[in-house]
Amino acid sequence: MSKIFKQIIPLLFILLVLSSCALSQSSNMDIFQYKNSYLGNNSAVGNIIKQLPNNKEFKKMTLQTKQKPFGMTVSYENISVNPKNIVINNATFLFALIKNVEWITFEFADKKYTLTRQQLNEWYGKDVRSYTNENDLEELIHTNLKDKDKVNQLFIK
Repeated sequence: MSKIFKQIIPLLFILLVLSSCALSQSSNMDIFQYKNSYLGNNSAVGNIIKQLPNNKEFKKMTLQTKQKPFGMTVSYENISVNPKNIVINNATFLFALIKNVEWITFEFADKKYTLTRQQLNEWYGKDVRSYTNENDLEELIHTNLKDKDKVNQLFIK
């Protein structure tokens, strides 16, 4: 009996270690698993938003999918950082990952910003849908966020 016990205990330990590794990997999933999602897929859109910066301040989203152009409104509350940076960052990821979204409105307590896919692509000088991984997309975002004049230009109507 004790011989069997000695063999089972190490196996259980290995199983425990392997299962905890798998659990930690799945809880930190790659946001690009949602690439080519559609706006009508509430689960995918919600999961994308949950992985974006300031997700704790995310209040609600409203999807407009009844007629083209399809779009969405994302509302935040209690934002203490520059909302323009949040808009650019989160719009870039949403436009890169969601195939059929053409406009996004971001609502904050005292401001609203609406961007179209075309506006953002022209601002970057490239189509954000061409990006296939998070690191490259983040590099594009952060490089462009450094230029405050360029950031402000995006929001001039």
